[in-house]
Amino acid sequence: MSFLDTAKQKMATWGQQAKAKVDDLKDTRAANGLLADLGRVVYRQRTERGTGNDEATIDAIVAEVRSLEQAGTDVLAGAPASAVTTAASSDAPPPPPPMVLPPPRAPLAD
Repeated sequence: MSFLDTAKQKMATWGQQAKAKVDDLKDTRAANGLLADLGRVVYRQRTERGTGNDEATIDAIVAEVRSLEQAGTDVLAGAPASAVTTAASSDAPPPPPPMVLPPPRAPLAD
């Protein structure tokens, strides 16, 4: 195999890998968009502003997300373990106490 044949083969391989990465990125973005839409619908329901077709919308979104997941997309990648974090669960040290200044001294008499 000549140098040019090897180079062509490498370029074809790299092209396929790049296309696969782009396809993965598209699927991940689609899943993120669907999950954001799902969150909006659920929020609308929980704040008593839901519409009559929210359940059907949720079912349709979940079906699309499942199909992406079955196709190999990690739909929960990068998701936080908990959406709510508290200061108590943080490993950071507490802030220092506020600086207390001594009381002002009385003016000196002349």
